[in-house]
Amino acid sequence: MAHFLIVTGKVKDFKTWKASYDDHINIRKEFGLAEHHVLHGTDDPNEIVVMLKASDLNRAKAFLADPKVQEVISKSGVVGKPQAHFLSEA
Repeated sequence: MAHFLIVTGKVKDFKTWKASYDDHINIRKEFGLAEHHVLHGTDDPNEIVVMLKASDLNRAKAFLADPKVQEVISKSGVVGKPQAHFLSEA
């Protein structure tokens, strides 16, 4: 069964955030996460949706709790606290 992590949120500047996101691919890989989709709003490009495929649901949850991940999120220009949703294929 495949698992996914979907994160939604707002960023100060999409291009700046995306560069930071791209620079930290190794952290996502470390937690068994693979990029599935990175989307931004058509009316507001600073609204983002990231869909990651998770090799292990518990590791995906640990990813969000990891202090270095929280630091990267904070420094990347995310506004407020992003919303995270864990989903499994039906």
